[in-house]
Amino acid sequence: MCQLLIYDLICCHSSQKWSYCADSQTSGRIPCKHQTSRLVSYPTPAAFEPAPLCHRPECHFNRLDGVWNCCWCGKTHNTTGRCSGAMLYYEYTTCDHICCPFCKRGDRGL
Repeated sequence: MCQLLIYDLICCHSSQKWSYCADSQTSGRIPCKHQTSRLVSYPTPAAFEPAPLCHRPECHFNRLDGVWNCCWCGKTHNTTGRCSGAMLYYEYTTCDHICCPFCKRGDRGL
């Protein structure tokens, strides 16, 4: 049975990877009729191959070399695609802003 693995990446994009079985058509480029799909969340569990890198040219997280400062809340040194800055509205929450073209490159700090 062919399986489509959909990886959630560190940058908050996703990437797909097919695993083809012997019943697939045209030398493993068309999945069989009994295909399944599975979402692999970030961080990738040890039972799976490591997640592929994001190859999207518009990926701002990669453009900033994986360290960025949030343009919404000002949190510095974010190292995943979603900001972890603390926010207080009616209750404690996190910013959760996704790295965008307005966010600036951060540094790794100490």
